[in-house]
Amino acid sequence: MQPTGRDLYIERLLSQVSIGYMNAITSYIADRVFPVVPVDIQAGKYAKYRKSDWFRDEAQIRAPLTESVGGGFELETPGTYFCDEWSYHKDIADEDMANKDEIFELEDDATEFVVDKLRMRRERLWSSTYFKTGVWGKDLSGQTDTPGTDEFKCWDVSGSTPIEDIADAATIVKMKTGINPNTLVVSERVHKALKNHSDILDRYKYTQAGIITSELIAKVLEIDRYMIAEAVYDSVQEGGTPSLSYILDQYGAMLVYSAPRPSRRRPSGGYTLRWNRPVIGGREGERLESTVRRFRLDREGGIRIEGSIYEDVKLVAADVGVFFKDAIAAGRTIES
Repeated sequence: MQPTGRDLYIERLLSQVSIGYMNAITSYIADRVFPVVPVDIQAGKYAKYRKSDWFRDEAQIRAPLTESVGGGFELETPGTYFCDEWSYHKDIADEDMANKDEIFELEDDATEFVVDKLRMRRERLWSSTYFKTGVWGKDLSGQTDTPGTDEFKCWDVSGSTPIEDIADAATIVKMKTGINPNTLVVSERVHKALKNHSDILDRYKYTQAGIITSELIAKVLEIDRYMIAEAVYDSVQEGGTPSLSYILDQYGAMLVYSAPRPSRRRPSGGYTLRWNRPVIGGREGERLESTVRRFRLDREGGIRIEGSIYEDVKLVAADVGVFFKDAIAAGRTIES
């Protein structure tokens, strides 16, 4: 049920208090891990250089009056993209605007509601694209006992070595690509295990007092960015009993190279391609940025707050990433 009529008038003693639940903006990481690339058209292609051409040692001594040795590089099959439109709206009846109590800012509430729906959709799309096994160049699996090939001991288990495990994963990427991964994405539960891990604490026990921050963990792991995915969502349809869970796999972690900015010859694990479509009937060159719009519903008698964004989330260079499955023991469940 949407709040209407009598729900929007409350007792005066309560008019300075309202209770709402939503994810904090900082809980979302989807638009911060990989660069956002503005594109001029909704669908297109992007170039992919052949990796092996750039790692061959081919220069040779040239004798006088002879040709130098030469060569070149080639392109692989281009990658393709299509920026689907993701949208959501919230309608406000004229009657509700006329009858609302002063505590309710219906248009502000609707705008925040719509924007958060788009953030949540982007986060879930990002998670299903990147944050799982079978995507990156290497998957490593956590074990509670002695690990074997392509395995490691879960970081919340005694005797585990997360610093060494992440360093080894970085070496895997370096040996495949010549690039050092610079970003570690972890779930909130994995973060709590890392910040309380003895290996991390030992690095700072004589120099750092208080809480081990994300910045301190990044320094220990020798990476530029350490990102914590905290957002949750409700998988139950409207009207059902809420059942919240983390959007990203609560047991997982992902080490990857993310380009600081879009580059033609420098790979990045992924890109978010964003299209700002031209304004039909607008000024020359005017484009409609992904935004929230407000317009009248004259026939229905109300206001619509509508959010819209055109994006495609693309896996670009799988070999610059490693996924840690069960970075913490998957058997450790928490009841809400």
